[in-house]
Amino acid sequence: MTATPPDPAAHLSERLCLALDLADRDEILALVDEMKDLIGYFKLNSAFTLHGPRLVQEILERDVKIFLDLKLHDIPNTLAGYGHAVTSLGAHLVTLHTGGGVEMMRAAVTAADKTAAELNVERPKLVGVTLLTSVDQPTLNGDLNVAGTVANEVRRRALLAAEAGLDGIVCAPSEIEHVRADLPDDFFYVTPGTRSPGSSTNDHKRTGTHAQALANGSGLLVLGRRIHHAPDRRTAALEVLREIEGAD
Repeated sequence: MTATPPDPAAHLSERLCLALDLADRDEILALVDEMKDLIGYFKLNSAFTLHGPRLVQEILERDVKIFLDLKLHDIPNTLAGYGHAVTSLGAHLVTLHTGGGVEMMRAAVTAADKTAAELNVERPKLVGVTLLTSVDQPTLNGDLNVAGTVANEVRRRALLAAEAGLDGIVCAPSEIEHVRADLPDDFFYVTPGTRSPGSSTNDHKRTGTHAQALANGSGLLVLGRRIHHAPDRRTAALEVLREIEGAD
């Protein structure tokens, strides 16, 4: 009997996250249903603002993982409230801005740990946004008035995230290799802006291919327009899975 070749989606889907950049609740749920065997995580940002916790619960009922891309940035007491809320909600991954400082980030971690222990659940991974991938060197030095290179600023913020007890960071694919030696071995790297070879970078200014990101150590590739704008979304996802097979 000829063995059936392994399905690349079986183990690699956990490395893919699809941004649910839609406004209509029914469309969002239909997209999750369509893609959930190929995609491990589904990311909510503006849709969460529109539809709230109920949408999160409806997606979780489909046995997938939720990435709440809230980019939290507020005083420590407020972040403690968020740490409790996102853990109670059942999110698997949540972003906060490293620009808020160590005390702010640590408040979220402490509250999430406390709530997870009280509920006897696993708390979400908390990952710090270093610099948005739309920020390039002129934007960093000009608009943001931050001296130095993008690489150095990403490294500085990554070290703050580790000091605060976060589980990982969000950064561009090429930046992982410049920071990982100074970070915990189990740090989790989320990489938006990854592309198939030859694809447009759109509004991301610091990018790399899907395969390069995984080879550098990315734990999660965030996809958006690569899937949403494809003539066939499942075919597009399978193409990405084939691109990354063996990359890590």
